[in-house]
Amino acid sequence: MTFQPEDTRSTYDTVARRYAEEITGELEDKPFDREFLDRFANLVKDRGRVVELGCGPAHVAAYLAMGGVDISGLDQSAGMVAQAKRMFPDLEVVVGDMLALPFGDAALGGMVAFYSIIHFDDGQLVTAFSEMARVLQDNGLVALAFHIGDEVVHNEQWWDMPVVLDSRYLPVELITGLLTGAGLEIVTSEERAPYAPEVEHQSRRAYIVASRAARS
Repeated sequence: MTFQPEDTRSTYDTVARRYAEEITGELEDKPFDREFLDRFANLVKDRGRVVELGCGPAHVAAYLAMGGVDISGLDQSAGMVAQAKRMFPDLEVVVGDMLALPFGDAALGGMVAFYSIIHFDDGQLVTAFSEMARVLQDNGLVALAFHIGDEVVHNEQWWDMPVVLDSRYLPVELITGLLTGAGLEIVTSEERAPYAPEVEHQSRRAYIVASRAARS
């Protein structure tokens, strides 16, 4: 199955304000996620520039910024970028494509992508991870979170709004294999069960940190 980035972009433009209202405060009820991000912040805050990829309302970037990380946000949805700027006016957030990152080679000390890889097919994942490896400094770090599984969910309605959106549950072994193939070495790989239904969607979650292998 081929995923259509323009459908993803249009969907998030459509739901941007409602999404920001619903999602921006989610970390308050997710202690594991906060602890994972705290650990990541300690690893990258002295490495230079960090970017949140597919940042949505940029609440993850804002949380890391509070931990001393020099971070900005990037999202392909102009609507989401507008919401991020509304929610966090002191945070730099730009429109950009994870499949063609607007950064030079070895420009970043770190990246974080929370659930933004779930809208890519296998070929797009290869491209996205290759782009991450290209823009990371040697030994730079990327943190990923995603839903675990092996299925595609197609939605044509979200919060009573018409959309076209394909999302994936991803096998951990697929992601670790693709990361390694792109020149990113696995540092940690963790999983957790879902929190209560009133907190989040009921899926098992994966959290991976990978490091850019030193260039020869």
